[in-house]
Amino acid sequence: MSEKIIKNQEETKEETKTESEEIVKNEETKTGSEEIVKKEEMKTGSEGIVKNEGKEVPEKVDANPSFWSKVKYFLRYSIQTWIVRCFLIAFGLELLMEILGRRSLVLGVKFMVSSPIVFLYNTSIIFFTLLFALFLRKRVFGIVLISIVWLICGFANFVVLGYRITPFAAIDLLMVKDVISMLDVYFSKVQQVLLVVAAVAVIAGIVILFRKSPKFEGKKHVMRTMVVCIVMWIGIMLFTNFNVSHNIISDDFANLGMAYQDYGFAYCFTNSIIDNGISKPDDYDETTMLHLRNKLNSEELEADTSKKKTPNIICVQLESFFDPKVVKGLTLSEDPVPNFTRLKEKFPSGYLTMPALGAGTANSEFEVLTGIRSAYFGAGEYPYKTTVNKKPIEGMCSLLEKEGYHTFAMHNNKSSFYDRKDVYNEMGFERFISLEYMYNVEKTSTGWAKDEILVNNIKNCLRSTEGQDFVFTISVQGHGKYPEELGACDEKIKVSYPQDPVKENQLTYYVNQLHEMDQMIHDLITALDNTGEEYVLLLYGDHLPTITFDDDQLPHSQFQTEYILVNNMNLDIPDEDIRASDISTKIFKALNLNMGYVQRAHCLYQDNEEELDHAVTLLAYDMLFGDDYVYDGQSPVPEVGEKPMIMGLEEIGISRVSNEGDHAVVRGRNFNEYSKVYDGEDQLETVYVDRNTLMVQDQTLSDGALITVKQVDDSGHVLSSSSDYTFH
Repeated sequence: MSEKIIKNQEETKEETKTESEEIVKNEETKTGSEEIVKKEEMKTGSEGIVKNEGKEVPEKVDANPSFWSKVKYFLRYSIQTWIVRCFLIAFGLELLMEILGRRSLVLGVKFMVSSPIVFLYNTSIIFFTLLFALFLRKRVFGIVLISIVWLICGFANFVVLGYRITPFAAIDLLMVKDVISMLDVYFSKVQQVLLVVAAVAVIAGIVILFRKSPKFEGKKHVMRTMVVCIVMWIGIMLFTNFNVSHNIISDDFANLGMAYQDYGFAYCFTNSIIDNGISKPDDYDETTMLHLRNKLNSEELEADTSKKKTPNIICVQLESFFDPKVVKGLTLSEDPVPNFTRLKEKFPSGYLTMPALGAGTANSEFEVLTGIRSAYFGAGEYPYKTTVNKKPIEGMCSLLEKEGYHTFAMHNNKSSFYDRKDVYNEMGFERFISLEYMYNVEKTSTGWAKDEILVNNIKNCLRSTEGQDFVFTISVQGHGKYPEELGACDEKIKVSYPQDPVKENQLTYYVNQLHEMDQMIHDLITALDNTGEEYVLLLYGDHLPTITFDDDQLPHSQFQTEYILVNNMNLDIPDEDIRASDISTKIFKALNLNMGYVQRAHCLYQDNEEELDHAVTLLAYDMLFGDDYVYDGQSPVPEVGEKPMIMGLEEIGISRVSNEGDHAVVRGRNFNEYSKVYDGEDQLETVYVDRNTLMVQDQTLSDGALITVKQVDDSGHVLSSSSDYTFH
């Protein structure tokens, strides 16, 4: 019996031992599994997913987690890794772009410290864009790519501010083809090569990064990321409203350059992307517009036709023109603009407040021609590039045409710049004489056409018609970039600016160009006087040059340039300082010409700036974006499309074509360097010989060839064509 009991006890002990060993083994297995889980957690990071034997196993969580447990889980696995990384990258990008935009490490850091809320706000905008990379498997690639885009924009701003005062804005992206056509002006050959190499390197780097970038193996959690993006977007909107309402930032940029300094690059640049066109006024509808039309059609605003005068009207917008004698600290050997000085003492004159500084020529001429402020549009926007190039708009041209005027636009630069060849057509100009239709053009050392060429072209416009003429002219000689080192040139005007030797060189070049422009003014007035016809000549600078001056160096605002209304009619016109958008009204009132609705609004609300801005905004929106209620649903320029604008003043024609030796020779009239010979649709290798002769080098024509001569711009666009000539 006892043996049996002992045996049973021993068996029990063995079973207990076995069970204990199994428990220990299980505990060891469990511990090993937990270690594996921890290792896998370290690999998967924020995703909360581990892999075990090829299966996704969710991390162990409480069966019934509390709200705060869920929040803790979300923060730990969604914010602690990728989101935090994105924020830190955004912070670094914003700091770097402010350093580039301010062209100073100290000023960039100072902006961060002195304006922390604005800095954080800009960081949040960049951070929001980086979040979209979290939707990708190749997150690293997405983050780097978005970062590169921001860096390119920041670097572009750095470069742009080196050549002009206005910072880089989204609208500049529409100017790429114009910029490419001017690379020789702004960059040396070496710099152009470096730009190409840099561009190729960036593209190659992006391709390599895409191929080498690791794929994120965890669960993407698309919905969770989407929630974060939505929350971030709402947060930015609330942050924006808070900042605007507390005057920390502004959504109305009177000065784009100052806005970038005050509110940061990211906000201002993205604002220039989003803010385009004219926002629909709250009270815009048919009733409002018809009521406004009735007020503007009142008898008191009607022109006194008994006193109407219809002289030739010539407007000359002078590139970067102003009187440098007023600059404190600048010494000149003589008055560089003696004719302009004499004229403003003799004729009505004053200051024009321009919408641009150092750049933005198109907005200056837009305001002069239409009476509409460019400030009504988006920050940094060029209406020429976004709206007016495809929608008719009433202005000086269409109104004067109704008065019987022939209308000409003229520019000694390329027709495609600022889309002028399309814009002027929408404004109703009859003809546009651009650089592609000018002859014997002399250029400055920096590659811009000199303004003297404009004198004969304006004379030819006046001679080409029997009636009155309106000639709107844009000069280009005073355009930057101004060289920092002077070459071997005749410096008639000596300049001293001891506080900045580099700027002294720039000013020397600029002042001597002004002197030649001033001589052009003298020659033009002499030519106008010799016609024996009545005329009004408006002279004004489009903006100050791209040479920075301190405010205390100038007796006037940096946004002001001088204007003169030269005339041979003894017009009684008061001297006054006005906006660029007011000048057309001033001319029409002086001549008692019938005004358009925008000009009538200027007259009706001349003493109430707020009412004026509201009325003109309504009219501009109605014309460009609305339903043309004021014009009974019709285009304000109905002739557009019925008689399209003609390029050039004189017709290009072919008189004879022959094979001479190994070459084909085309003889005709009005050829220049932009004239190209075509055989059907094929452009032939054309050599310009003289105004009457073109040669196709090392090629002869076959019998029956259909020959035309076309004016072709630098981008390869055909501007006009001669009649067909069949070769025999």
